[in-house]
Amino acid sequence: MENSRTPAHPFRVLADTIAAKVERGDLKPGDQIPSVRALAKEYGVTTATAQKAVRRLTDDGVVTTVQGLGIFVADSAPDASGDRPVGLHDVMRELDRLQQAVTALDQRVQRLEGPDSD
Repeated sequence: MENSRTPAHPFRVLADTIAAKVERGDLKPGDQIPSVRALAKEYGVTTATAQKAVRRLTDDGVVTTVQGLGIFVADSAPDASGDRPVGLHDVMRELDRLQQAVTALDQRVQRLEGPDSD
């Protein structure tokens, strides 16, 4: 069980800070955010922590990275209303959840029908 007084991991704090700026509308789709190195310096964290925060933001669909160009707020990022178009990550997560549910139901049906019902 996690203690509610345990501080959040620094990468989560940084990712949440940037995501909040996007949700408030301080950062808009297409806006470039600072590089990993610049984020680390600005927020007083290691570059590894900043990189992990950017990876989390990317996984959550808040930002996209373009090799050689930088990190940008995604077109599908949440806006001030909190609405966010469904992204591939969300679809894949839901598909995985549904596949697990179908597998569990199939196993349950097989147990209920017994081994002789083919």
